[in-house]
Amino acid sequence: MISKKLIKQAKELSYSDAKKFGAPSLFHIDLSIEKGQELASKLNAKKEIVLLGTILMDCALGTAMNMGKLKKHIEMSAKKAKELLNRFAEVTNDEKEDILNCVRQHHGVNKFYSLESEICCNADCYRFLSVKGVIGGMKNSRDMTLDELIKLYLDKADEKWNTLTLDICKEELRPQYKAIREFLGICCIWF
Repeated sequence: MISKKLIKQAKELSYSDAKKFGAPSLFHIDLSIEKGQELASKLNAKKEIVLLGTILMDCALGTAMNMGKLKKHIEMSAKKAKELLNRFAEVTNDEKEDILNCVRQHHGVNKFYSLESEICCNADCYRFLSVKGVIGGMKNSRDMTLDELIKLYLDKADEKWNTLTLDICKEELRPQYKAIREFLGICCIWF
């Protein structure tokens, strides 16, 4: 069983790392949580597993970036998530494994461990494939030049489009992805 205390501590862990290092933005964390819960409801998935997966999937991203180990952020986040989950005896081994796979698989895999891990992966994509995610993320970005932001968001939009697996998400995000690519492409010409 997943307690409110565990959810609270997971948020504190994730938000404190993000606040300390400026990545990911709190806006992006909250957007993934929101979309994860929406998708879990629509697809009849375990909402609490998705909630913890979306909260914890980047709980060490800021630390990893600060250490120059961005490519290890998934492994580092899974380690931090496991340490947190192990402090809560009421969480079953099956729940722990599902949550940890949500963290490990949030950048996509050939075959997802569960519907919940696939939802977390797709919820993560909204950060860079939705107009809301791009505008909110840019507004709350670290100290980057406009050129760096445009390049980052163009690259991430393409990466996340290729990661997206759920038809419901592709349908919703296809027109937004095209608009983002077009707009940011025009910005590249201007700057």
